[in-house]
This record gives sequence, structure tokens and C-alpha cells, in this order.
Amino acid sequence: MPKIYQYILIILFVAGGIVQALATHNRAGEITVEQVGDCVQSLTVRATITTYTKASSRPADRDTLTICWGDGTCERVPRFNGPGNPPQGEILENDTKKNFYIAEHTYPSRGTYVISMTDPNRNGGILNVNFPNSDQVKFHIQTTYTFPNPQFQGCNNTPVLLQPPIDIGCVGKVFTHNPNAYDPDGDSLSYHFIVPLQDVGLQVPNYIWPQLVGPNPANSSLTIDSISGDIVWDAPQRPGEYNLAMIIVEYRAGIAIDTIVRDMQILIEECENLPPVVETPFDEVCVVAGDVLEFEVIGTAPLEETTQLVRLTALGGPFAVSVSPATFTPDNNSFEEDPVRKTFRWQTACEHISDQYYSVVFKATDNYFGDTSGLATLKTVRIKVVGPPPEDVRAESSSGVVSVTWEKPYFCEDAADNYFRGFTIWRRQGSNNFPPDTCRPGLDGRGYTKLNNVPIKDESGGRYIYTDTDVERGRTYCYRILAQFAKTTPGGQYTYNVVESLPS
Repeated sequence: MPKIYQYILIILFVAGGIVQALATHNRAGEITVEQVGDCVQSLTVRATITTYTKASSRPADRDTLTICWGDGTCERVPRFNGPGNPPQGEILENDTKKNFYIAEHTYPSRGTYVISMTDPNRNGGILNVNFPNSDQVKFHIQTTYTFPNPQFQGCNNTPVLLQPPIDIGCVGKVFTHNPNAYDPDGDSLSYHFIVPLQDVGLQVPNYIWPQLVGPNPANSSLTIDSISGDIVWDAPQRPGEYNLAMIIVEYRAGIAIDTIVRDMQILIEECENLPPVVETPFDEVCVVAGDVLEFEVIGTAPLEETTQLVRLTALGGPFAVSVSPATFTPDNNSFEEDPVRKTFRWQTACEHISDQYYSVVFKATDNYFGDTSGLATLKTVRIKVVGPPPEDVRAESSSGVVSVTWEKPYFCEDAADNYFRGFTIWRRQGSNNFPPDTCRPGLDGRGYTKLNNVPIKDESGGRYIYTDTDVERGRTYCYRILAQFAKTTPGGQYTYNVVESLPS
């Protein structure tokens, strides 16, 4: 049974608005939050409610929703996206409509708030939610948002979920999903299953985990990778509609600051089809900032189904960055003859350096259900961008001190937004010629001692320099240099999400 992530929310009084008791046909949703303006002076946020609804259910379509801010106030929010006036939402595949509802709100004080949206009814007949009366259970999504102290912890934006939850599965075939969360602040994320909710902190009644529905529960498994977010259901046993919810937890300096709940519906059909296959040269890779990462991705249908067409797409953080985003070419979204080959290419930059992996989710979809949709397979590739090592380190001993110098300019010293903070110098007695590992920056655990806690940028004679005065005659010292990167608080006085480069 999936592990339920236990969490505690400080919940303020929430006043719910009056809503009409109409079937909404919600299929999935989540709420994301970003700070607006100067986060030192302003307590204003912009929240986006994203819902995925049944496109053909026009009588139940919502041009407005009610958002509750967690401080005792709620308000109606109009739909923001799609054609028409008012906007009608964006039509996707599998009879799905994607809707954005965007609003801004100013809070009275700093703290932690539960921002939520509750709609009266779910789809009817969901097999694992209060069956057969799931349409009498409210659809509820919520996000816990924290205002950090900007002087010490910086600004805060929740992750955004880049992968739409719109895929269909077949009985007896593996079903995959990944919310594909990307955090623009560089915070760490973890993924966990939870029981779906019907109100703030209130679970739906009579919930059964999807893999337990069917004649042989022991032959079915449902897992979520807490690090990558990969969800694998191997395999559904009974056709019908299922509900699954997950929580994405955002950590800064090891402390949970935000949580996002995604509630999603999974449609399983009785169909004789095999999911497509996604081929990549690796599941995880590390690259030095400034280098180009390029590889081929292949999407193909199983050999028994060579008449099917395949569509190959990609979403993820490398496409969302503002500096030098990645490309996936040819850039089309159409079904093509099997196999489909495309190229992922990312010219990495110093601004991409992070101790967190970027995720790219490659998705292959066949056209089994017609011209617009079919079974899909998702494959995640995790990419870590590391800082390049300082070059040409030299040490000269004279008059009881050691002058350590290294090459200037450093490749990433001009990174935008003062991301490069300087250098730290590390020393040990005797050398340690450990094998280089691009995926392991820093020097922790290598037997070196850090000589300066505050990064330096001192220079002399066109080179960076550090003078070590704490030396003993007759000893052999080995010096290594690390470059340090960090985000800076608005006042520029403090740093957070510190990242170290590869060692010299």
C-alpha cells in the first residue's frame, strides 16, 4: 500500500462561499502560488487554480471558481485562458479541457496559509471513492504557502506542475505519470501519495487505493518515486474511473515551506493495446555549466503494432528557464510513423547551476483511440548542472606563509543576479587524488578542511589569490578551490540555496 505522507498544517479559519450543487466533472487540479512585487515590503501573492475538466460536459462548465485564501476570505475568480469572451478554456486530447483561474491577494501578515478550492461534486462512478456515489463527494485541492523572512530566507514561489494529468490506461497494461514539478527558486522537492480531500485537511470517504480494486490485488502495485515523482501502476485490473492524489513538498534548508496537492482522475479502459516505448541513452546525467547536452530520444510502438502512429513530446524545467532554454526538435506535436526520433539539446549556462536535478519528461503517445489520442508512456531523465572547477591552481611557500593562486577570469564569475559568490579554499595534509565525479561537486567527505567560511574574490597580478598563514614547517599541504553560488536575499546581505562547484 502506498505510504501516506503525514503532515501538519496550521489552518486559519476558512469561510466557504455558497456554491451551486452541479456536477462539475473535474478530472484533475492543483493550485500554484507566486509572490508579486517586492517580497520584502509586499505580502501580495498571485494564485493560479489549474483544473482539467471533461470538455463535453458543457452544462457543468465553470467560468468562475471560488478560491479561499486561508485568512478568512474567499472570492470568485474568473477563468483566464482560452478563446472567447469570457474565456472558454483550452481543449486538450481525451475529451479534456484545461482551465486557469488567476487571482491576486494581499495578506495581513507573514505566516503559513492554506489556499484552497472546493467544487461541489466529482465525477460519478469513480471506483475507489465512495463508490458508487462519488458524485456526492466534493472535489478539493489545496496548497500550503509560507511567507519566509526575506532578509534571511529570500522570496518564495511554489513549484509549478508541468505535466498535464490527461492520459488513459488499459486493463493489464502499465500506467505511468509524473507531475513534473519545477521549482524556480531551486528548492528541493519530494513526492508522496495522500488520500484525496473533500475539504481543507478532510479526506474523502470510503477511499480504496487503485491497485486494490480488482479480482487479484496481490498482482497489482502502485508506486511513486519520492525523488523523481515517477508514478507506476503495474497494472490496472478493472476498467473504470479512479482517483489518485499526491502531495509535492518543497524544502528550503531542510525545512518544509510549501505543499501542493494534485488530485487527478485516471480512466482505465478494456482495450487490446500495448503502451509505446520511450528510449533515451540514460536516466540521469550530470553536465558542467557551459557545455552542451545533446542526445537522441526515440518513441516507438511495440513491434506487434507497427501500423500505429506515435507522437513524441517533452516537458520539464530545462524548457522553462529564462536563460538559454533547451530545445526538442523537430518541434512538432503531430503523430508520425513509427519510430519517431527527436533531439534534446541544451546549451547549459552558469545560471543553471544547482544542487537539484532538473527533470525532463519525455512522452510517447500512440493513436490507438483515434487521430488525437491513445496510450502513453512517460520517461523521466534527470539532469544536474554543476559549476566548473577553478583552473590552474598554484601554491608557493615563502616566509612561513603559502600563497595559493588560480586562474582569473573564472568561467562563471559573471553569472546573472550575482549568483557567483566567490571561492572557498580547502586544505589537507598530503594529497587525495580521488577520481573526478561530475555528479559529486564539493569536497565534503574527502578529508579536506575549509579555510574560509566567507567566499573571497581577492586577486593579485591578474590571478585570484588566498594567503594561508596557518602553516607548519615540514608539512606537505594539498589545496583545492571551490567556487560558490547562491541566491541572494532582497537586501543582498544573506544567501540561500548555496551550491558548490566541482573541485579544482
